[in-house]
Amino acid sequence: MSETKTIKIAVPSTSDQGLKAKATTRFGRCPIFTIVSLNDGEIETVSIIENKASQAMGGAGPLAVQSIANEGVNTIIGGYYGPNAANALKQANIQMFGPLKKENATVAELIDAFLKNELEEINSATSPGHRY
Repeated sequence: MSETKTIKIAVPSTSDQGLKAKATTRFGRCPIFTIVSLNDGEIETVSIIENKASQAMGGAGPLAVQSIANEGVNTIIGGYYGPNAANALKQANIQMFGPLKKENATVAELIDAFLKNELEEINSATSPGHRY
């Protein structure tokens, strides 16, 4: 009997519309994280959490990482990860993937691209940080 592989993905989003929400490349200051659980490549659940770090005076990236780590997320699909966020994601063992090269992509389109291995894995910061 083979093991099932569960992946819990967070996607920085502009609204609380689940899979229909537009994704954003802003990580630490996105308003919403859409969280998609995949089981053997199939969507199992979709939930949303408010990103309370979006209103932080400073350190939004690491605070956002803490929020998604508390939800059991092990993968993030975003775009701009500052150095503090990238380090926090690595420490939390959350894999980073780059954005779909398309304007106004939805969460569903990003999940589909992830499943088709069309997204690049990111191993370090992709912005200097402090992108307000």
